[in-house]
Amino acid sequence: MNTLSGDTYVFAEIDGQYGVYNLRELFEIHGKGHRIKVPTLLNERGEKTWVEVEDVMSFGEQSLERITLSRSRLYVEATEDTIIPAYSDNLFSGREKQIILKFKRANELKVTELIGNNNTLLLTTHIPLHILEGDQKEWDIGFALGFWLAEGSIERRKHKKTKQSLAILKGFAKRKGMTLEEYLEHMTDVRLVKLAVGQADFERGYVDIVQKHFKFSKPHKVTENGYVIYSFDLSLIHLIKEYTEGETSHNKCVKNEIYNRSWKFLEGILDGYLSGDGHFAKTRDLFYVGITTNYKLRDDLIFLSKALGYDVHLHNGHFEKSPSSNNYYYYLRLSISKNWHRHTALGLVKERIKSIEDVGKKEAFNLVLKPLYPENNTRAKFNHLYFTAFGFLILDAIKI
Repeated sequence: MNTLSGDTYVFAEIDGQYGVYNLRELFEIHGKGHRIKVPTLLNERGEKTWVEVEDVMSFGEQSLERITLSRSRLYVEATEDTIIPAYSDNLFSGREKQIILKFKRANELKVTELIGNNNTLLLTTHIPLHILEGDQKEWDIGFALGFWLAEGSIERRKHKKTKQSLAILKGFAKRKGMTLEEYLEHMTDVRLVKLAVGQADFERGYVDIVQKHFKFSKPHKVTENGYVIYSFDLSLIHLIKEYTEGETSHNKCVKNEIYNRSWKFLEGILDGYLSGDGHFAKTRDLFYVGITTNYKLRDDLIFLSKALGYDVHLHNGHFEKSPSSNNYYYYLRLSISKNWHRHTALGLVKERIKSIEDVGKKEAFNLVLKPLYPENNTRAKFNHLYFTAFGFLILDAIKI
């Protein structure tokens, strides 16, 4: 039985719109009659496509194991009899011309204390979203949004629903040719946007970029090298509300709408975030990121990196002392490289397994995919495969 944790995230196209959903959510969405597609491997040349989901199956609670990779520390949770593409250490010798699929059950995977002897799994290097390329303005706007995710907050309005205040608001609405309801929706419940910036953000041009298309106040100095800039710009407020949720470092995250705009917009979001909360290690050509315990935002950064074709790695979290409060806080850590410095071939990367650990019983699900090829076709072996949002190539609920 091929089953995965209900918390397994997958890029999905639902009724023509892209997003990232876990299997539990897809089970509910499919039950409402929506059309779902997921990314898959099309052929031995490594081409990718989207395959239609015929069903989403629930298997109740199952005993699951977490398969963690040795380098990226990305993982997938599955039952021990789940079938998965797995290889010995001689895959990707540098002479690859085609992908030869080999499969093992999870309980057959070779895992020892010597990681160099362990089996390898396949991950995709990117997700094939069919969206517009975008332009410099799209990147600028994405950058502003990503920088806000890293360094921003919002302040909400405090409406007093008195007869006098409603009369004033109705007057404002009338002058704009709107009903009161339309005016309140247009003005939103957000009063202003704040960005915390440092001297380096001015010197590196980050503040200039966020001010390129949005109006901000003059900087207000709050510490020796720290400033706050404010914006009442409705276009910025609408951008934040349309593409993000939450308002603090503990609950901010992106909405699925970001994946339907443009590649430049996605690049800008991640570049903006890394400019705010990332540290670039030039000698290693990667960004280190440390964020507070916001697992949703951490996963969003992984999904964005996967979509854009970047190499992303998880790292062990650690406690850091806050200079302002002297309290210790736990930070999640990851690194992102825009360039692959390990061998890839045919749009895939191999990675050895680090460990397989029991994670107890969890709700388990899996997809049933429409076959790409007739069963008598030589490419029928590419039926029933799809990629998770962490990049793993896995099988659907149909056994081979």
